[in-house]
Amino acid sequence: MLVRRHIRAATLLAGQMIGDRDEAEDIVQAAFTVVHKRLAEFDRARPFPAWLFGIVRRIAERTRTRNARRKRLLGKWGAHTVDAPHAPAADVLLSARTRLEAVYDAMHILSPMQRACFELVAIRNVAPADAAAMHGISESTVRQHVFRARNAIRSAIGEDA
Repeated sequence: MLVRRHIRAATLLAGQMIGDRDEAEDIVQAAFTVVHKRLAEFDRARPFPAWLFGIVRRIAERTRTRNARRKRLLGKWGAHTVDAPHAPAADVLLSARTRLEAVYDAMHILSPMQRACFELVAIRNVAPADAAAMHGISESTVRQHVFRARNAIRSAIGEDA
């Protein structure tokens, strides 16, 4: 039941951090393995999603560090470099309408956290409370990031705020 309820949000979070869907799915699988092994340690007075997303963030960060180290070593040894992963949701947005393409192009001006919150809430339709749990911040902070991101994107693509 916990897997069904939280797998989508956990995969979105891992995908945002890593940029590769297959690797994000591996991270989520590893996270649920950790949850299963350490379920007895879980404090039931605290929300489960925050615990799960913390595990996902730590595993994704270790994976990102490992990938960067591998890429650096391969470059140092003169081997073929590893291709950089695609930007999260780039394939979906590039095939979307022209306006969505303009929004995506304008997202580069956002801070990393604004971009992450905007992508989850505005593009992926994740509830602000879930996005907050995913990133370990308050729901009001998520809403503020989304509000500021929308205003910045509107200005960048020439729409009235």
